[in-house]
Amino acid sequence: MTNQEEYDAFLDRLFACACARYHDTQEYRCQTSRQKQLDALLNSDLTSQQKTLVDEVLYELSLSAERQSEIAYRQGLRDGVWLLKNLGVLA
Repeated sequence: MTNQEEYDAFLDRLFACACARYHDTQEYRCQTSRQKQLDALLNSDLTSQQKTLVDEVLYELSLSAERQSEIAYRQGLRDGVWLLKNLGVLA
């Protein structure tokens, strides 16, 4: 495994831990509750074709938001390492 692959695996583990910590928060529980309310609303007021379309759009938006968060998280870690190296804290 190359240094870059090891670094990427390390970032993946850090991100997974950060997500797990977030899933234990009140904010996440509230968001999950709101999502269930939205699902119930969509199930009751839309035709099956409309529901399918809305589900697809919401899923794609969710994936996009998740990916953007991961990119920002990784960049923040890289920036932190860069800063520590430039300050001489890391070799």
